[in-house]
Amino acid sequence: MSLWSIAALYIGGLIGAGFASGQELVVFFVNHGRAGLWGVLLAILFLFLGTVLILDYCAKQNVTSYGELFARLDPRFKGLFDLLYTAFLLIGNSVMLAGVGAMGSTRLTELLFRLVTAILILAVLHKGMEGVAKTSGWLAPFLVLILCALAFQGLQRHGMHLPEFTSWRGLEAAALYGSYNLGFSMAVLASVHSRVKTTGERWKLALVSNLILGVCMVLLFFALASLSPQELLSPFPLEHVVKGWGPVALAGYRLMLWGAMYSTAIAHSLALATRITNAHSVSWSRASLLIVAVSFIFSYFGFNTLIRIAYPILGLAGLWIIANLARQRIS
Repeated sequence: MSLWSIAALYIGGLIGAGFASGQELVVFFVNHGRAGLWGVLLAILFLFLGTVLILDYCAKQNVTSYGELFARLDPRFKGLFDLLYTAFLLIGNSVMLAGVGAMGSTRLTELLFRLVTAILILAVLHKGMEGVAKTSGWLAPFLVLILCALAFQGLQRHGMHLPEFTSWRGLEAAALYGSYNLGFSMAVLASVHSRVKTTGERWKLALVSNLILGVCMVLLFFALASLSPQELLSPFPLEHVVKGWGPVALAGYRLMLWGAMYSTAIAHSLALATRITNAHSVSWSRASLLIVAVSFIFSYFGFNTLIRIAYPILGLAGLWIIANLARQRIS
């Protein structure tokens, strides 16, 4: 597995439903005005340093899953943290499938979108870690390029608008954004860190992947800042940047949105399957089927509800994890 494949897996895991729809960027950054732009930079710095911390710690402790990472961090509560984190990863998968369902215009199309996506997740999981990495290796660049192209086109049509108001709570929101994304990506990084052999490679992976992500976020911030308050309230605010470009552009955006949700789902599913098979006498195929089935059921709790309730809670857990990693690094 190449360094780029791992970087793509990391990027694809973060560019999910909330990111590609624009909803995450609106809630955590655009809604805070000018401070939101500083928040983007703070979040990327947080992600960069957190990625290095996680990779270094996993390498030193020789862990192979997030369950083993919790056991090293705090053996007293490893069972509780392991259970909660598994639940959050399943909720993350459910958010992706809920987002796919929300793209349907009828109940039948919602069901079909969910089912087809679930089958495709199983198909790539069947090929194991290499299959997931290979899929992310071409899917992540596609997602980044399309999102950046949409942002560029939106800026050309509407110009660059920097919000006139400022809410410095945006810095608090940025820290929460970075921590919950690290919370999710920690599972993937723990599963694949053994493929990153040296300290230099770990720093290179963290720098390149988060720099790509940061450029994309800045461009999207300005594109979304040009929308009206009513458009920003939409479940898919970035879709309003595309509206008026014709049906082909809108269809392309929706395909990209589906790809973003799919890439995150396979990254989370990989981490869950690795954890379950390592800890229990369950085959990879049975673990994969269980993960997808539970995620499918949970997806009916709703896209917006899952994002607004579950993600901030995971963000607080992510802050605890990073604080402990930093403490052990210093001591």
